[in-house]
This record gives sequence, structure tokens and C-alpha cells, in this order.
Amino acid sequence: MFKQFITAIPGADRYMIGSFLTFFLFFVLVGLYLWLADKSHIQQMSRLPFDDSSTD
Repeated sequence: MFKQFITAIPGADRYMIGSFLTFFLFFVLVGLYLWLADKSHIQQMSRLPFDDSSTD
């Protein structure tokens, strides 16, 4: 059923490839960011919800 909709849309293959590349590129960039990020900053942010020194 889904294949019938895809074949009816002209140029649908370009949209599917473009969406896949966008999805893939996003996760590659997030992975690179996490790999290259400052580890002390990540540790500080992970402890933030448990920090009792808030000024509420």
C-alpha cells in the first residue's frame, strides 16, 4: 500500500534520500559533538539536577 503512494509522487526517491541523509548527518554530528565535548562540562551538567545550591 505504501509503495503505491511513493510511486505516484514524482521525484519521491529524492525526498527519501534527502530525508535519510539529513537524519544520518544529524546523528553523526551529535556523535562528534559528544566525542569532542569537554568531559568536565558534561560531568558538571550531569550533576546539575542534584545540586542543592539553587537559589529558589
